[in-house]
Amino acid sequence: MIEQYVSTEEYPTYFSKLNDLRGRIARDLPIEPGMRVLDLATGSGFFAMEIAKRDNSLKIIGIDISPNDILSARKNVDEHGLVDRIEIIEMDATEMSFPSEDFDMAVNFLGLEDIYMTRCKDGVQKTFLEVNKALKFNRYFCFVVMPPEEMETEAQKIEVALFSYICDATWLSAKEYEDMLEEAEFKLVRKRSYYTGKRLSPEQAKTEIRFACENVPKIYGINTPSFEEVWGRFGQDIEKDGLGHYSKVVFITAKKIGDAQ
Repeated sequence: MIEQYVSTEEYPTYFSKLNDLRGRIARDLPIEPGMRVLDLATGSGFFAMEIAKRDNSLKIIGIDISPNDILSARKNVDEHGLVDRIEIIEMDATEMSFPSEDFDMAVNFLGLEDIYMTRCKDGVQKTFLEVNKALKFNRYFCFVVMPPEEMETEAQKIEVALFSYICDATWLSAKEYEDMLEEAEFKLVRKRSYYTGKRLSPEQAKTEIRFACENVPKIYGINTPSFEEVWGRFGQDIEKDGLGHYSKVVFITAKKIGDAQ
């Protein structure tokens, strides 16, 4: 697999676009008109907005624990004229306060590593149990992850190891996610890979690493190593292979088959 470097011109807005990765996945969601959709760990709201493009009758609720992300998501939703269709709420995915069977679909785009970072592995499992409660019977839980064993290029493998090292933003294996789904009374329906064909240059990687080292402690209260320590550990490999930036992801679709206790 050949991955091109993100260009200098692309880089400032690349995360918001990701080579239409969010759009491609949103178009593959099992959407039906009138659905009420829960977007877990919504971040800046980009995935929620892509879902909103699918059908004007959808109602989307995005939740996140970060006040910074909540402000960013609300601003983005407002700027795109979607306030009447997307609601952004500050809420912990491991302790949701929605009524039982309130949603037709739950989604998560690359947020489970952040839930792991703030709530550990047990928090990811608890999130799956909370999704079970919030979903109607026989409805879908669709999420996007980066299982380490499924990363193909060196740049992809470095990315997964790097952010787990910096702040314990950790991706589990596909088998672990599948086991969590079974524990939470979901049936696996489909697993599919998507690619952007892009990676970050060493200079762009330095920017991402500095941002994480400086801002994760401020936003989440989690200690991180210094940039110098991180670069000393990973810099040589990044100089050689670049750094993945959600270059390959795995989209998992599951269906609620029971009520987890």
